[in-house]
Amino acid sequence: MNAESNGQKSLPTKWIVAAIAVVLVVIAGVAIVGGGSDNGGSTNDDASQATADAGGAEGDGAKGGSPGEFQPVTATGEALPPLEESVPAPGSDPAEGVAAPVLAGFDFSGSPVTLTPSGKPRLLVFLAHWCPHCNAEIPRLIEWKESGQMPDSLEVVGITTGSRDDQANWPPSQWLVDMEWPWAVMADSEEQDAAYAMGVSGYPGLVLLDGDGSVLARRSGEASVSELDEWVSAAMPSA
Repeated sequence: MNAESNGQKSLPTKWIVAAIAVVLVVIAGVAIVGGGSDNGGSTNDDASQATADAGGAEGDGAKGGSPGEFQPVTATGEALPPLEESVPAPGSDPAEGVAAPVLAGFDFSGSPVTLTPSGKPRLLVFLAHWCPHCNAEIPRLIEWKESGQMPDSLEVVGITTGSRDDQANWPPSQWLVDMEWPWAVMADSEEQDAAYAMGVSGYPGLVLLDGDGSVLARRSGEASVSELDEWVSAAMPSA
């Protein structure tokens, strides 16, 4: 009777001990999983937020390299004086013969564009999407190229500047596609750093550089194909 009584009392005692052990293990496991962030670890939410923060900084263009209608521009060298006349007489532009600043920036997709001297003459064309004169000039530039009158050695780069999302033909990236612009493109900053560095005072603004990056001539406003050809020929007699 005593043995049987002892056996009946020992069975529930074993279950109670086992149950307590299981509860302790479960509590310990919850503390380990739930307290991951307390010991310097990161939860999935923390990792997602860190990724979002990095993407936001990159998307804001802090380092460039992100798609956008505006892009950061760095100009290395002294800015050219503002162009005071639409078509200065030869020798009257104080920028003639001066080394132009080297522009480094990006196109609309975020790909780097650096305009270092290449040994070939280069024509920088500053364009504003809302400007009627720019809209009239682009077809003439294309006609000049297709006519065979444009020097083969001449590199052309379009620089969109003065862009405004409340004006016609926004965004400029699509505008140039619609205009069938065939040359390289750089997007100016909202502050128009590229235009300021080259002394652009009107649109379209044209800056003609020699192979060493020095200014041959500048002009602004519309020009016919024959006027473009005469202007470049006068600045590049050997072309």
